[in-house]
Amino acid sequence: MNIIKYPSDEAFDEAMKSDSRFLGAVSLDGSTAYVGAAETAGDHIALLEAFGEESPSGFFRLSFDSITAEWTFSCPKSYKGIAQDKERMEAYYRDGLRLIPEFLVMLGYFSKLKIKNPPPEIWTF
Repeated sequence: MNIIKYPSDEAFDEAMKSDSRFLGAVSLDGSTAYVGAAETAGDHIALLEAFGEESPSGFFRLSFDSITAEWTFSCPKSYKGIAQDKERMEAYYRDGLRLIPEFLVMLGYFSKLKIKNPPPEIWTF
């Protein structure tokens, strides 16, 4: 996974020292991730636009610090071309549970993962 820090590695490292809240966007295939301090990046859309990414639906989006990571569960209708809602959400959930912790650990974070706005059926997976 290629992790790109906003606006720079140095700015990210400084924010990390003060345990700032961060925004992360991990591509659905796990190849690329963008991260920046929330106070600098603004929101996920602004963070992605700063790198020329046009669709937030192509990313797992999270907000995190050293204690908690909050994953905004938003499964795209076209995820992996899976037509059935339950199967599509299951795949998205599994992939997110694999890629998001990998991303966090690569940054040196072992934050507790919480899921924001999960659909009710997620708990049956």
